[in-house]
Amino acid sequence: MADRVLTRRTAVSITFDGTDITDDIRPYLLGIVYTDDEDDLADDLKIEVQDRDGVWLEHWLAEAVEAAAGGKLSISAVIKPEGWDNTNTLKTGAFELDSVSASGPPAVVSINSTSLAFSASIRQTKKSKAWENYTLSGIASEIAAAGGMTCLFESSSNPSYDRVEQTKQSDIDFLKKLCEDAGISIKATDGKLVLYDQATYEAKAPVLTIEKGAKGGYSKYKLSSGSAGTKYAKCRVSYQDPATGKCIEGTAEDGDVSGDQCLEITAKVKSAGEAETLAKKNLRLHNKWAQTATFTLPGDVGLVAGVTVELKGWGGWDGKYIITRAVHTVGGGGYTTQIQIRKVLNY
Repeated sequence: MADRVLTRRTAVSITFDGTDITDDIRPYLLGIVYTDDEDDLADDLKIEVQDRDGVWLEHWLAEAVEAAAGGKLSISAVIKPEGWDNTNTLKTGAFELDSVSASGPPAVVSINSTSLAFSASIRQTKKSKAWENYTLSGIASEIAAAGGMTCLFESSSNPSYDRVEQTKQSDIDFLKKLCEDAGISIKATDGKLVLYDQATYEAKAPVLTIEKGAKGGYSKYKLSSGSAGTKYAKCRVSYQDPATGKCIEGTAEDGDVSGDQCLEITAKVKSAGEAETLAKKNLRLHNKWAQTATFTLPGDVGLVAGVTVELKGWGGWDGKYIITRAVHTVGGGGYTTQIQIRKVLNY
C-alpha cells in the first residue's frame, strides 16, 4: 500500500546520521508525518514502518532506544511529488531522534524526532545567571551556541538590558519569556534558533487562494472565531523612570475591535516610540487568534509555516491568513497537507 503511493504519486527519501537509507527502509515504510510550526519551540518528524518480520523490533529498535536516550541520532527527510504540476520538493531539515515505540498487531514501529530534543540541556538544565549589558540577540546567540545551535535573528527591534536575571530556569524557557515580553516569536528548526517578527511574514504575498466550493481545492475545513477575552481594543505600555520620575508610555490600537478593553503592560522602555512599538507587538500577540481556520488539501510542498494564503467566498472569514502549522502526511491515503491558519492583522 505504501509502496504504491510512494512510487506513483510521492517519493520520500530518508537520511539517518548522514546516510541515505531510502532503499533499505522502502519495503517497510508505511508513511511519514512532518509537522512545521510557525511559532513553537520545535517541529516534528514521525516515521512509521511495518514490522511483520520483527526486523525493527528485534534488531534496530534496541539501538534506536539507546540513541534516543542520548539524543544523538540525526534524521531528515525529503518529500518529492512525482508527476504533479508542482515539481518542487520539501526538505524537512535535521531532527534529533526523540523516542521510538512499537505496537501491534499489526506490528508497527514509530520513530519520532524533533528539532529540539526534550532531553537537550538547553531544555532540561535549570540555571541561575545575571545577564548584564546584553541585547536580546546577544543572549539568544550565546544560548544557541551553548546548545550546539546557531542563532538567526530576524527582528527589526533588539531590546537591550542593563541587567536581567535568569533564576532557576532552563535556557530555552528564559529566552522564550524574554521573547514574549518583547513581542518577538521564537522557534527551533534545522539546528537553529530563529527569532523573528511575525508582521514581516504576514506582509508577504499569498502563495495560494482557497476558494469556497472550488473543485479539488480542499477535502475538509473548519472555521473558528476567538472568544471576546482574546481581543483587546488597544494596548498601553508604560514605564516610570526611577532616575527622572518621568512616565514614558506608548499606545497601539486595533481598529477592527470595538469597545475600550485595554491591555496594560509595564516594561522598561527608553522612549515613547519604543513603548508604542512594544505595544503593537503585544497587542498582536493577544489578538492574533481572533479568526482561525483549518483546511485539509492535496499535498503541496509550498504550504509551510510562515507563508500566507487567501480565503475567498467564505463570508466573514474572507481575507489574508498566515499558516501557523502545516502537517504534511505521506502514506496509505496518498499525500495530504493540513494547514492551520490565522487571519493577519493590519498593524
